[in-house]
Amino acid sequence: MEMDEEFLEINDLDWFASYQGGLLAHFATGGRGFVPDIVRKSISEYEEIYDYFHSITDSVEVEVVESNLPVFNDSVQRERYLRSFVDMARRGLFSHDVNDDGGYKLIAKPKRCRKYCDLPLGMKKILHVLSVNESAIIKIDNIL
Repeated sequence: MEMDEEFLEINDLDWFASYQGGLLAHFATGGRGFVPDIVRKSISEYEEIYDYFHSITDSVEVEVVESNLPVFNDSVQRERYLRSFVDMARRGLFSHDVNDDGGYKLIAKPKRCRKYCDLPLGMKKILHVLSVNESAIIKIDNIL
């Protein structure tokens, strides 16, 4: 089953992809961010990839990209916001939040990156590799 516009609008999706260079990334849509057609084409493949990345238990050090954070009222609000992004970065993924324009901004990055070449074959077959055009749409800037 494919994800239609209504599905995307009512769900805050966490989708996953590989950058062109083989590093892996997480994107939180907030119900409004760009989702590549190939990710939208199959809810079952989306769920398989989601489950795989959420099953990773090893942890790496994380750096928060302070310049990309919104303004918070207090430390509790900050911690609540960062929780899911830091969690994904601890799994070795670059973790992005949606921008106001539907693109994405990097929130947390791992100190040791997980790579596409190290994925199980089943994941390699279904994980999307971002095209240059998609990278421009989601405004991936300097991730390292």
